[in-house]
Amino acid sequence: MLTPLAQSLRREYRNHRMARFGVWVVAYGAALRAVDLFTAGAPGLLWFFFWVAIIPVGFHYFMRLIRYIRERVLWRLRRRLIVTYLFIAVVPILLIVLLVGIGAYIINGQFASFLVALKMHDRVDQLQQLAEVSAREAHLTPQLSPAGQIDHLRAFFVNELGRRSGEYPGLEVTLLADHVASAFQIDGKPLATTVTVPEWLRQQEFAGIVLDRNRIQLRALDRTSTAAGELTVILSQPITPELLDFVGANVGPVGVALAQNGPDQEAAKAASSKVNITIDSGGGQRMNFGGSVHSKSLQLPPPTNRLDLEVIGASTLDPFVWEGKELRHEATAGLVYVNSRIMALNGQLIATLGQLSRVYVTLFVVVAVIFLLIELFALVIGIQLTRSITGTVDRLHNATERVKVGDFSYRIAIPARDQLSALGEAFDGMTASVQRLLLESQEKAKLEGELQIAREVQAQLFPQAPPDVPGLRLYAACHAARTVSGDYYDFLRLEQNRVGLVVGDISGKGISAALLMAAIQSALHAQFYDGHPARVPQDASPLSTAEVVGRLNRQLFASTPREKYATFFYAVYDPGGRKLVYTTAGHPPPFLFRRGGTVERLGAGGTVVGLFGLVSFDQATIQLSPGDVLLAFTDGITEPENTFGEEFGEDRLVAVVQRALTASPEALADEIYRSVNDWTGTSELQDDMTLMLAQAIPRIHAREFEEEVHNSRTDAL
Repeated sequence: MLTPLAQSLRREYRNHRMARFGVWVVAYGAALRAVDLFTAGAPGLLWFFFWVAIIPVGFHYFMRLIRYIRERVLWRLRRRLIVTYLFIAVVPILLIVLLVGIGAYIINGQFASFLVALKMHDRVDQLQQLAEVSAREAHLTPQLSPAGQIDHLRAFFVNELGRRSGEYPGLEVTLLADHVASAFQIDGKPLATTVTVPEWLRQQEFAGIVLDRNRIQLRALDRTSTAAGELTVILSQPITPELLDFVGANVGPVGVALAQNGPDQEAAKAASSKVNITIDSGGGQRMNFGGSVHSKSLQLPPPTNRLDLEVIGASTLDPFVWEGKELRHEATAGLVYVNSRIMALNGQLIATLGQLSRVYVTLFVVVAVIFLLIELFALVIGIQLTRSITGTVDRLHNATERVKVGDFSYRIAIPARDQLSALGEAFDGMTASVQRLLLESQEKAKLEGELQIAREVQAQLFPQAPPDVPGLRLYAACHAARTVSGDYYDFLRLEQNRVGLVVGDISGKGISAALLMAAIQSALHAQFYDGHPARVPQDASPLSTAEVVGRLNRQLFASTPREKYATFFYAVYDPGGRKLVYTTAGHPPPFLFRRGGTVERLGAGGTVVGLFGLVSFDQATIQLSPGDVLLAFTDGITEPENTFGEEFGEDRLVAVVQRALTASPEALADEIYRSVNDWTGTSELQDDMTLMLAQAIPRIHAREFEEEVHNSRTDAL
């Protein structure tokens, strides 16, 4: 009988195409592996096909594993909290410990190499002092010839320093007096070659690590003038195991790897031991170290505890190139590597503090103990909080399941000991609030439906299309800030192809303003129409714009509350004489953009309508010319503010219209709305935005326009 795991795998294979594909890919990979084991190896192209196929399979099942862990393993809050604590508390501590360990390893390794480099430079300083002593000894000899002076100094080195040759292993001395040169070891044994002074060395003294004739050496030079001529003393100490024993004392074994691809190839070949080290020195240059010289008797310090790890430090010698005409360094000439232990290095570092070292060690131990106690305390608190949170959440989950099925009478008996458990007491109030919110939601949905109906009704009150007027192109648009608008525009068809232009702005916003807008529309239409839409009453002709606005004012004053009023612009255009008679009642005066570039304001009229009963209104007449553009608008166009509280203003409105004056009324209106939205930085309207554009066109266009209108009406009849 199959185990549950085997049954799950079997169902996976049967139900998922990716599982079947993955099994065949794994079988294909196993076959390739068998070919590699028993033959010369499978072709690389076959392995390429395997990896191309297995990667999508692995990614698919990796994502499924994550989804399984999220939906199944981590569904319970207790498990999520455990994982959260691991990532918040445990993982950061482990990462910090790891980072500190890596940092300690790197710092201590470099500190070890620093100590070795420091001792090497100390040895260079000793050679410099010895060269100075030798130069002063030359002044004490009675010999006046160069050869005699060299013999005297040779005897000085052999007699005075020969017995201390163990302190200077392999030390080589070169003496240059006038044209006489001599080279020997510290014990007096002559050398076949002498060290020459390079052209770049012009100073009296020199001390450093040099690369000379494929050898890395510590070298010091001193020049002085004597009775026998100029004397040059050159002391050279090669890198030997004995020297490395000296520089690595109290640190650990030291080695110097010599570069195979540098100028010291012969020294690398002659080295007693071989290592293979390759590092990148930057700029694409790689250094290969093939031979090495390491300390003779030094051993790695024994560990003091399990944390006393072995560290390795490395640094390049970066010697001066002795030969040549210019001073330069050879970065690829050698590599110094040191093996030591952390506690041994820290002991040397802390030892420099003397008695103060105990204070630092004690302080470190105290901080470590405090840190451990804090971690234990945090662990106990975390366990208690986890139990409290998970217990409360379980009971809340059961309660929400009851509420899900509509049982709002379920109650949770949890005392409010903390903020989370206080949710149990708030559950009763929540169920009542949910029931109340459901009722309010139903009422809101009903209200929104009514508002939508009101919006559709109001849309029918606006003209569905501009009327056909000879010599004039008309366009109007209203953008509501809310569902319904308090702005009003209209086109009134009058006798003899005359047209009435109406723009109004009702005080307030929303439903009340929309109702007043409908009342104004009805009152205005009632002055011209008698219920017979097929014809226009002949008695409508004598009515002036001022009289129409006055009648409207008296009617609104008598039928609306005192705080309700409207600004109003009413004009009548006569295409026969291109005359426009208008009255502006408290409304922003429309702009008339003349073809020549001038701008006029149509401000004749009076105060707002509906606020005062006995008010008279004036009217004015203007002559329109082809190319003139009339713009009537509400304050929702000019008063929107940007983020700094600055209004769009009439000046910017004029500038926008002047830029697009030759465009069609529709395009000009779109440009105005776009400019206002760009100014406010949002598409949300601060107020209802309504405008009306009337563009005068040439008479020839007007006649053609009139003929098209007549033909269209004839076709309709």
